[in-house]
Amino acid sequence: MLPVSYLARRLARGEVIDLRGDGKAGGGLVLVMQSFAAALARDAALAVHEWPLFSSARRGANVRAFLRVARGQVEAACQVVEPDIALLMNEAAGAEVDFAEGTGGRAAIYVLNTRATPEEAAARHRLGGRVATVAGDDLGREYLGRPLGNVAVLAALVRSTELVEPVLARDALADNLGKRRIPAALAAANLALFDAALERVTVRELPESSTTLHPRAHFASYGALPIGAQVALRTSHERRTSGYGRPGVVIEFADPRGRCNGCSLCVAQCPDGIIQFTADPRRGAIVHGARFDTHCKACRECVTACPLDLFREVAAVTRPDGAAGET
Repeated sequence: MLPVSYLARRLARGEVIDLRGDGKAGGGLVLVMQSFAAALARDAALAVHEWPLFSSARRGANVRAFLRVARGQVEAACQVVEPDIALLMNEAAGAEVDFAEGTGGRAAIYVLNTRATPEEAAARHRLGGRVATVAGDDLGREYLGRPLGNVAVLAALVRSTELVEPVLARDALADNLGKRRIPAALAAANLALFDAALERVTVRELPESSTTLHPRAHFASYGALPIGAQVALRTSHERRTSGYGRPGVVIEFADPRGRCNGCSLCVAQCPDGIIQFTADPRRGAIVHGARFDTHCKACRECVTACPLDLFREVAAVTRPDGAAGET
């Protein structure tokens, strides 16, 4: 049996344990969270909530996922902002977000997919507490033929948190791979990777100090965006999300007579936050275009929302990069 860990003692006292993971879409963060949640849920006394947070751009975009567990009933329904366990699936994501935000000032566990030692990772990300590292991408190349670190990170979670037996986590992983219709040979390779990763995880208890504090960032409002148009938190202006659009059609905006009434419905409905407008204190959000070529997926939300029919869907002359099928 596992020793009674710090987190297990907290659960026994009726406290809630929060986990937050950061990574890149396509990197397997969801599989890690689902498998860890399923392993925890083998204990019928635990309530486990697990859910992802995705942007509209997929592969390669930053993604985040949450897990919340308690003995009894989980009451909180908000996203995790002060995690007890912070997970970094991809070092490129760590260069863009502070994956440890909200930790510090109390015991925390950090799990990272990296070749760095816990000491090196702690110095790089200002971490103090329990730090676990595993070279997951290298293990992915060795067992799967590609740099995929998710299964190794699951093993690091098991080792560092001491909340579930490795065999339960392995069984949960096998179940998830089966549900995803993973071929038997590939599933076996993933399970072998998990077994090997358990032996290659390095865990260290490192000192905390004032430099290891990661306070929550102050909310700076939505700026000029109207109420309801909160997509600035999940937009993806640096990526060509038009490649995920419906082939053969594009959206156009035309307002030669300046009819836009500033209602901001199109701004609020656009899932990519690409509507371009001028915030007029008297008239509202006066729209003058959108980033159609690079970002529009032709979802028609703006077409449906605009009361003046200033947006319309037309046949595409050229296909957006990455669109599938024939025009």
